[in-house]
Amino acid sequence: MPDRNFGPCSAAANLPRLPPAHVPRPRLVQCLQAQDARLRLLCAPAGFGKSVLLNEFLRAQPEPGRIVWLNLAGLPLSPEQLLAQLAAELQESIPQVPPAQALQELLGQRGERVWLILDDYPRQPPADLDDCIDHLLARAQPKFRLLVSARQRPAWNLPRLLLAGELLELDTTGLALDREQHEQLMELLAPSSSPAVRDELWQETEGWCAGVRLQLSAMLPAGSSASPHCWLKEYLDHELLSRLAPDEAQCLIALAHLPKVSAALCQHLWEDGDGAALFERLLAQQSFCMPLDEHGTWYRVLPAVARALRSRISEAAANQLHLRACRMFIAAGQVEDAIEQALCAGQLEAAANYLERLGQEWLTGEQHLAHLLAWRARLPSVLLESTPRLLTLNAWALLLAWRLDEAEACIEKLGHFLPQFDPERNRRLLANWQALHGVLTALRGQWPEMAAQHCRQALEHLPERDWMPILLCYSVLARIAMASGVPDQAPAYLHKALEIARRQGSLLFEVLINLDRIRLLLLRGEFNRTEALIEQSFALINQRKAIDALLLGRLKLVRAELHLIRGELPEAEQILLQGLEQALGCADPFALHGYLGLAELHARRGEFDQAFQHLREAERQMHCRQVWRYSYSGVLNLQSMRVLARQGRWERIEPVALRIQRYFIGERPWMAPLDYPSLPLRNQLLLARLHLAAGKAEQAETELQALLERCKALHFIPLACEVQLTLAEAGRSLLRANAGNLERQAREQAECLGMQGLLRDCAVGSDIPTPGNTDPDGLLSQRERAVLQLLAEGFSNQEIGTCLFISVNTVKTHTKKINSKLGVKRRTQAVMRAKSLGLLA
Repeated sequence: MPDRNFGPCSAAANLPRLPPAHVPRPRLVQCLQAQDARLRLLCAPAGFGKSVLLNEFLRAQPEPGRIVWLNLAGLPLSPEQLLAQLAAELQESIPQVPPAQALQELLGQRGERVWLILDDYPRQPPADLDDCIDHLLARAQPKFRLLVSARQRPAWNLPRLLLAGELLELDTTGLALDREQHEQLMELLAPSSSPAVRDELWQETEGWCAGVRLQLSAMLPAGSSASPHCWLKEYLDHELLSRLAPDEAQCLIALAHLPKVSAALCQHLWEDGDGAALFERLLAQQSFCMPLDEHGTWYRVLPAVARALRSRISEAAANQLHLRACRMFIAAGQVEDAIEQALCAGQLEAAANYLERLGQEWLTGEQHLAHLLAWRARLPSVLLESTPRLLTLNAWALLLAWRLDEAEACIEKLGHFLPQFDPERNRRLLANWQALHGVLTALRGQWPEMAAQHCRQALEHLPERDWMPILLCYSVLARIAMASGVPDQAPAYLHKALEIARRQGSLLFEVLINLDRIRLLLLRGEFNRTEALIEQSFALINQRKAIDALLLGRLKLVRAELHLIRGELPEAEQILLQGLEQALGCADPFALHGYLGLAELHARRGEFDQAFQHLREAERQMHCRQVWRYSYSGVLNLQSMRVLARQGRWERIEPVALRIQRYFIGERPWMAPLDYPSLPLRNQLLLARLHLAAGKAEQAETELQALLERCKALHFIPLACEVQLTLAEAGRSLLRANAGNLERQAREQAECLGMQGLLRDCAVGSDIPTPGNTDPDGLLSQRERAVLQLLAEGFSNQEIGTCLFISVNTVKTHTKKINSKLGVKRRTQAVMRAKSLGLLA
């Protein structure tokens, strides 16, 4: 109970103390202050901070008046008992009138504002107590406010209060900690905890404050030999199970074993005992059943609570529960849930049979790819390879996950089912085999002609009902065209694929094809159309009821790429992190784009250690997910070299760039990766820049001119701008008269396209000398010439300062001005440029 204080006092005097390691929630306090409602009701399970929030809210009141805090402890009490507690707090006698009227007189006839807090209102109060409160709220009393925390919504006339604007209610969703507050709590309770531990706790508790505290209390320090104490189980015994009826407690413990529950499922599981009504009672009592949809149909037990409750029934009983749930899910057509339940029950053959019912379109929705890859680890290969349909589904999943060696093994085993007895079935299976083989060969990149041939032959023989392989063949043919240097052929293939997706009413595959179209538009520099197509694709996904995390993650990552092109780094960072999180949750190798984007972003900020850290984590993730090495190694090496180039560490770039180049030249050159069509050209650009930095300007110029023509032929306009800017730099080194015009043209085109990121990376053109507009004698001051001369002789900044009697910082300032005036970035380039201009002997 709070300390009593009957005279004028601060708000805190009559309030319980705040808990240790308290995380303030100003947003919720403001929410409670925003509406001066007669009733503020907080309704949520135990441990969501209801009492603490009311406490914090009252402490924030500048002139609170009289605060009366009654801790009812969830116990039923009569109106007379409530009146007795209230009168004792107010230090007044109880009026000798009926309870409802007495309550009115005690609270309504006061000259100051009165805050009555009913903390932990009873779950099953007597009807006459509810009537008393209802009468109290129905009477307009200007200076009276009621604050209530409860684990079950009281049976008051809440709709009437809502319509009158006198009700402000917060539920579990509103009271849960957000991720930022969760991190604040972790900093207070376990500041040395790893990011992995913090993320795991967040996933299990979902903003349940008490759950975080209890889980951390059970963790022993490193090296401790004591047995951990499960505070969470003890808490649930006292605060949850003891307040439930025996049948309700048993129902909740059973539901803790299921991934999701509903009234219909409970009715199926407890037919004799009216399971639907039993489940509704659990919902009403805030028994940690968290909603999974906006309609209030499906729920799941909070993960931390579910894990603590699962050990309370036997393994045999749990298996029976999984089997019954499995039958219910399959009858309702919820195949993936049925598969999971069959696996939990140890019924592997049933799980494989259900898996055969899923189509290839299913793989691209929600987080289904991750689910299938996880099921593969739990099912024996003899079952996964038992039918052509299962092999085909697994092969497409493995191709989508870039696990090409495993996919090739699946495709080879599909050949064991050839020939079929029926000629039509034989042609169909062979056509599907060719489609899979074509996509596999294209992803490997070594035999592009063979990949295209397989896809075209598959298209000739695939029946119309196999529209998904048909669509994917067109998609791969378009991507081969982009990657092999004939991008003009891509739009026609993509248009055919898009038409098929629309005729089949497949929003998922329409968005999947849109992603290919977006890649083509990015290569061509049509950024406004790219933005419009991204928005259209998000709108298509939003039409579906499900959260299609795989496609949403990909869309966010390509949008972040567009932000990087435009130089919008804060916007890019935010959406990169969102897209990366979704991609990782779906086991989508497209997460590689997220790491590459983050590395580029940090490199632009000069945060090179963070950039390399993202690249190392990208490689680790690809290893952990068994991604085929050449699907990621080339582009990871390319991004690593781009970071090194920003640092001026050219000596580390050449061997890697030459090694990459060998794959794309010779008698049988590889095709560029399907997801990175510009990789070989960007590698050539880096090599040319390396030669320029090494003083081989003529060689660099020759390479850049050929590269520029290639980019223009392919309509890779943004890359052509980068090449032309570098070509202008080479021209300046060689005193070419057209260097300035080349740079201006490239800058104007980049400006027109909106490539602010590229423009910010380049030196200002007006500061760059060219033979036609520069007087070498007046270019540098006398002091700058003296510094330059010492630089050319190999002196360090410290040695130059000593010779010229100036500070090291002054030397650095002169060096920056010299670089700017000569249009270079490094001292070696400055010396070379100065010699070409005759500024040095």
